[in-house]
Amino acid sequence: MHNGRFYTIFGGIFGFIGLVLLCVGIALAASTVSFLASANRTDGTVVELTARTTTTRSSGGHTRRDTSWYPTVEFTVDARRYSFQSSTGSNPPSHKKGESVPVAYDPDDPSNARVASFWSAFLAPLIVGGLGVVFTPIGAVLFAKGRRITRLRA
Repeated sequence: MHNGRFYTIFGGIFGFIGLVLLCVGIALAASTVSFLASANRTDGTVVELTARTTTTRSSGGHTRRDTSWYPTVEFTVDARRYSFQSSTGSNPPSHKKGESVPVAYDPDDPSNARVASFWSAFLAPLIVGGLGVVFTPIGAVLFAKGRRITRLRA
């Protein structure tokens, strides 16, 4: 396979993956915005911090362990207590046990709730969409370069 064809194929695949990531990031952001727009707000309390440890091995055989802390938040709606564990963890922990945090919850189903902070709400869309923003133009440039090389050789 000569260079032009390689760049065209690799750029096309890279650009396509970038577009998919960009679309998923936009869909995640739109879903989050929709939820937050219709959600009621209240204050909750961090009642627990749960550690999740992931282990990775490098190609050299070295083991690395990373721990993230996920807060469990409790809040009350109409004299009924609800709790949820945040889907966003961090190291060091972003909250302390006993800390008050803003909560957004679905008024029709208060068990559907999340921490109402920018990073908790938009971290996933920013990461996925950000990768799409990086991959798409790189793929487009490689694709264009491959097409140009192919045209010049023809």
